Amino acid sequence: NRMNAIKVTLSAYGDAHKFIWNKGIIKLIKIPLLLTLAYFSFIFFAAYFLSGFIIDFFQDLLGNFVSEGGWLESFLKILVFFLFAAFSFITYRIVVLFLYSFSIDEITDRVEVSVIGKKIECQRTPRELIKRMMVMALITIVGTVTLLLFELFANYIPLIGGLLALIFVVPCEIYLTGIGFVDPYFDRVGLSGAESFRVMRKHFFTIMVFSLVGGLILLIPIVGWLLGPTYSIVAGIIIAIGIHKENQVAE
Repeated sequence: NRMNAIKVTLSAYGDAHKFIWNKGIIKLIKIPLLLTLAYFSFIFFAAYFLSGFIIDFFQDLLGNFVSEGGWLESFLKILVFFLFAAFSFITYRIVVLFLYSFSIDEITDRVEVSVIGKKIECQRTPRELIKRMMVMALITIVGTVTLLLFELFANYIPLIGGLLALIFVVPCEIYLTGIGFVDPYFDRVGLSGAESFRVMRKHFFTIMVFSLVGGLILLIPIVGWLLGPTYSIVAGIIIAIGIHKENQVAE
């Protein structure tokens, strides 16, 4: 039910807002927030210096074609800057999720107590957390590459190929960027990476809407960049708890 997926997502983000500010979760993420700020600063300065480096390289390669101080040099610098910034934005949620990984169990404890009245006893070592994150990252990368290949071949179909690829690829890519925020709870309750992916695939539209809302929050300057991943992590836990309860009832 698509309307139910939208309702579930908006409710999860609304509850996430309450939990972050009223349940002390904001106190648990001081270090991840500082690391996120450092990463954001790194992205900006790396994009700035990398654009200058690449343009200098092409000036040496092409000689007078790209004149120093000319409009083409300025245009290329801006283009490279925004291309690097766009790539960094796409990978931003994955990197920040890694920064939050060492606080995820404490955050989940608070959310579980608030949602279901108790917490699952689960102690995962940093090595186990990183290993699981790598599994989900691999699933995401393989899925993304598969989608890109599909889009590439679909474009050879006259007229409708590109449109069909767009309709299919965009929702799937949005879905893939969201699974990393929902999976930690399924890991916590004992599901393997493959089992977790199968469960989330059954709730494709819910995960896609959740990921889309999280991406829209990231478009809010400064505040969204810093707190957007926190909202997605907490909302992802809430959605995962709901899906897990639903599966238990079905069983």
